Amino acid sequence: MGNPEEPVTYWQALAVAADTGQLYLNSDAAEQCSNACDDYIELLKGHRLEAYKLAHADGWGEFESGKDLRTMFREKAVGGEDNMLDVLQSHIDVVEQMQVVFKKFFTATDNVDETNAADVRAQGPK
Repeated sequence: MGNPEEPVTYWQALAVAADTGQLYLNSDAAEQCSNACDDYIELLKGHRLEAYKLAHADGWGEFESGKDLRTMFREKAVGGEDNMLDVLQSHIDVVEQMQVVFKKFFTATDNVDETNAADVRAQGPK
């Protein structure tokens, strides 16, 4: 697995590019992407909850092999190296950074529209 900070840094760089005008995305497309991020984050959170439930699964019996399996699966779900909870959280973090970039485009458009409307109101009818 690569460095988990790399994707976030990549999206942070895109956010800076958007702030400086070096990156542009149509506001409607950006809003659709942001909405897709919301949906995906909810899906990942659901998977994270299911992974947490796996850590508390019983029914492996009382033989040592059953206890070993229970421990192995718990560590894969929660707490072990590269466990599912941490992996899912890292995905959520990246999607949230993506969403920050997308929101810049339709938030900025909304701000420009509000500024233009205020200017028109200030000038009054002609």
